[in-house]
Amino acid sequence: MKYRTADYYKEFHCVGGICEDSCCENWEIDLDEASMKRYLKEKGDFGKRLKENTNVHAKQFVLNGTRCPFLNDKNLCDIFIEIGEEALCETCTNFPRHVEEFDNLKEVSLTMSCPEVSRIMLSKTQKISFICNEGTDEDYGLKHIEPVKSFAFWKRGNSNKLDKPLYCMLYDVREYIFETLQNRNVPIEKRAAKVLILGYEIQQFIDSKDYGKITDKLNVYKKEENREWLEQYFNEHTKKSAQKEEWMRQILNMHEGLETIKEEWATLLSDGMKIMHGSENLRARLLTEGLLNNEVSENTDSFLRDYTISYQEFIHYYHEAEYEFEHILVYYIFNYFLGAAYDHDAYTKVKFAVVSYLVILELDVALWLKQKKEFLFEDQVLVAHAYSKEVEHSFNNFESLQLVLSAHPILDINHILIALLS
Repeated sequence: MKYRTADYYKEFHCVGGICEDSCCENWEIDLDEASMKRYLKEKGDFGKRLKENTNVHAKQFVLNGTRCPFLNDKNLCDIFIEIGEEALCETCTNFPRHVEEFDNLKEVSLTMSCPEVSRIMLSKTQKISFICNEGTDEDYGLKHIEPVKSFAFWKRGNSNKLDKPLYCMLYDVREYIFETLQNRNVPIEKRAAKVLILGYEIQQFIDSKDYGKITDKLNVYKKEENREWLEQYFNEHTKKSAQKEEWMRQILNMHEGLETIKEEWATLLSDGMKIMHGSENLRARLLTEGLLNNEVSENTDSFLRDYTISYQEFIHYYHEAEYEFEHILVYYIFNYFLGAAYDHDAYTKVKFAVVSYLVILELDVALWLKQKKEFLFEDQVLVAHAYSKEVEHSFNNFESLQLVLSAHPILDINHILIALLS
């Protein structure tokens, strides 16, 4: 079997008890059959503890509040300590890994829902590359795992088979998407816009099963003369700031409707909504909390009122770290785009990447304002991993968001382009 991973994959090691957001909290822990049988056969006092804390019917551990019952006071795993690393269930062994399989190839990624993964990935100043080698699951830290082969449940047929001709086409498209997203001579928002338009156009050929035209379209994008047409397309969607503000408000409202995995996320989202609105209620709260004083400068006050100016100043403020947003876009494309070879929904996956970037950026701006225009690398780690945990590690949240992305009228190409380019 071949395995493709990001170049930083083997840098990851669980930091255990010093992790600021343990993966042993805030979500249910599903047990595979083999692990559950082993736990139920365990003898002695620890075996008794295992039995008492296992819900056999649900195939889950019984949580202690929001914590795994085997997460001790030092935030270390008692199963690991008492009976060894090999006894960890598949869920615990594999996290934070995500796998998609294409015949004799597994693409294995590390998800940003783990703060240490976010920290490793976002710290890279160089362009992310991908490595493909022969190997085994054990070589890549995996215990048996069912690869994710489809997300667009509303497009699933009776079978869920790999469309090999489409896979080959999409692989080439994805390579071009990576090249486009990593072209640092172009502002990140224009890179994302170009990829969005490409995704929209090739989806039409996927729907009509006219796969040969995907290559033709890709060749058009690679030609220099295509730039003038794209610039004209971009210009039609710029200088529409009021529309962008309303659109982002609705997008954040959609995210508020999702299941909350962690209260930290709810706080980030709430602050994003309040600051985006530029409300006097926010200003009053900031004054009450001592984050602003009564002699706040006219300049700062204007940022609380003026969404567009605040947004643009943050872009300028954080320009040197623009590569972080590049990595986020590349991450979501790598994780999900080729899955369209199963469900034939490439455009939704491109939209997922672009909207994820826009939401993370929006919450970055909010946190920067809340912190009196200071935003550090660890703040980006916080926002990116909280977003990932919310949307990638709740089945209901993920499926709901994919359905909204595929069908909601405010998530059409024109609205997203306005949000990118205004």
